[in-house]
Amino acid sequence: MTRVDLLELDEIPEEYHYLFTDDYLGDRHIFRAWAHNPEVLEATLEYLNTLYDQLTPRKKELVILTVAWARGARYEWHQHVDIAREKGVETAEMRAIGGGDFSTFDGAEFVLLQYAETVATGDVTDEIHAAVARHYDPSEIVAVGLLVDFYVGLCNYVASVELPFEGGEFVGWTPSDEEIAELF
Repeated sequence: MTRVDLLELDEIPEEYHYLFTDDYLGDRHIFRAWAHNPEVLEATLEYLNTLYDQLTPRKKELVILTVAWARGARYEWHQHVDIAREKGVETAEMRAIGGGDFSTFDGAEFVLLQYAETVATGDVTDEIHAAVARHYDPSEIVAVGLLVDFYVGLCNYVASVELPFEGGEFVGWTPSDEEIAELF
């Protein structure tokens, strides 16, 4: 049971209803919890969308999945297994991340995942930073770092309010195609 009520649309000021349309957010539990403070929800989403625009949808999802795995954040992993499929991340790639094996990714993505993991855990070394700098420019590195930091905080927040999963049970860290099809 969540520690923060998940608001229904009629409990949210009408000027913020646009946030909950399918064209914008849809009906995710995290946003229904944040709707207790709709001004902060709106501003947070603007910031997050700015970060999202800095990376390709695939890279963004690879980073988010890596953070969720590195932090053991089941809610975020579950959400983004569903979202990442639409952004070009294959189920086998999700299983690799969920199993802690980045070796199936090419050089630039391999380094991106390593960097995301080490930012999420606070373990960035000079070597990892130099490797990411060989593949990404400083503006991308800043965007990745801030996206990781946002999701680390989000993972902590979600755990603190005990949000339930959308779509049933936890999909698992190394989900099969069948499990994904069944849950989503």
